[in-house]
Amino acid sequence: MRTIRICLLLSAGVCAASGQTPAEAGLAIYRRHCTSCHGAQADGGRAPDLTHGSLSETQMVNTISSGVPGTEMAAYGSRLSSEEIRRIVAFLNSANSQSAVAGDAARGQTLFWEQGGCARCHAVGNRGSFVGPDLSGIGKQRNVVYLRESLVAPSADIARGYEGVTVTLPDGKTLRGVERSLDDFSVVLQDFTGKVYSFDRASVGSVTRDKQSLMPDYSQTLSAADVNDVVAYLATLRDPRFTEARRR
Repeated sequence: MRTIRICLLLSAGVCAASGQTPAEAGLAIYRRHCTSCHGAQADGGRAPDLTHGSLSETQMVNTISSGVPGTEMAAYGSRLSSEEIRRIVAFLNSANSQSAVAGDAARGQTLFWEQGGCARCHAVGNRGSFVGPDLSGIGKQRNVVYLRESLVAPSADIARGYEGVTVTLPDGKTLRGVERSLDDFSVVLQDFTGKVYSFDRASVGSVTRDKQSLMPDYSQTLSAADVNDVVAYLATLRDPRFTEARRR
């Protein structure tokens, strides 16, 4: 156990140089190798929920490295480096605990509604806009690593149903918004004011699905402390009556 903890600390130093925590680096590795079975939030799918695990760090490292005989859990020791495995463990530890929230939730609430301008696209309860995902229960749906990534690297995991689309109009102007419907014959999108537009595809110049999230990268407009505070606020939003898929 002591050896694993020392390795995690060494890994933390490497991550710090790149601006990421070990858990944030582990999320990217987890997403590449584990999501198809354990779910995007590590909360289960074909394989067990990992957000309420009771394994020690040593046991998690061994399980990922050696697999579980007789199950679909493969051995990743030959595919991933020991450092990559330790980073996955760091992510899973973060998914098991909300204690990693380091910011000021009260200040984060003010930033969310005022300086951050988040309510232009998101709602909490019956306040705000439903252009983007409803965040009323986001603290229950996403752990703090995911919440932070949503703010500083929004294109890494775009919420299903909120992909962007750009339509080039006959006069050459473009209209960008959230894709609400897109097929061979028509396109329906919702702009950032909430207005919905519908076009026949034959009547517009082009229709392009965006690979980048419509949500801005808040690491460019908020300080690291501000991001921590907003994450702390989002982690408190745990209303079970709302889901991130809710729309107006």
